[in-house]
Amino acid sequence: MGDEVGKELEKVGGGEPVQPRAELVIVLAQQGVGRNEISRRTGIPAVTVSRIAAAEGLKFDRAKMERPLKARIADLQLAQAGFAEGLQEDVTFARVLLRTARTHRDYAFAAKAIGDLTQAVQRMTPEITSAQTVEDAKDFLTDLKTQLGVVRDGFEKQYGVPYDSDEAGRIIKQQEETQDDES
Repeated sequence: MGDEVGKELEKVGGGEPVQPRAELVIVLAQQGVGRNEISRRTGIPAVTVSRIAAAEGLKFDRAKMERPLKARIADLQLAQAGFAEGLQEDVTFARVLLRTARTHRDYAFAAKAIGDLTQAVQRMTPEITSAQTVEDAKDFLTDLKTQLGVVRDGFEKQYGVPYDSDEAGRIIKQQEETQDDES
């Protein structure tokens, strides 16, 4: 296996067509996926992932990887919350079975199911800490500030006046009136 990876690396560095495994590493690295995650997904050792990326001039920068990592964690938490909601529906169904049980055996099975499902819901419900909420709010405000800066710069470039000027106020008011007339 090590020999195969060496051949892949030679082709990456030698300007020849990239082998599929090396190409996969390159694509994932360009998407901002971290070295260890690439290794986990592909089964290629992390050191080999680093060599392939280095041969293509790609680096695994922690600051660059932080945002995609946070996004993946948020996606996983969302999926986990969805799973917990599904389990909660199962608890409701088990409660119906408990109430409609005709034998002691059916009652015991439904009661056991309710207990097991309730514990699973508790384990699967994501914990949201105040520190996490504050960090999410900071990220949101940072993104909002960046987006507002882009809008301001675009406005100033398009109209050639500072965004906080009286002229800009008149332009914006005129645009709002035009939109109201069209509605």
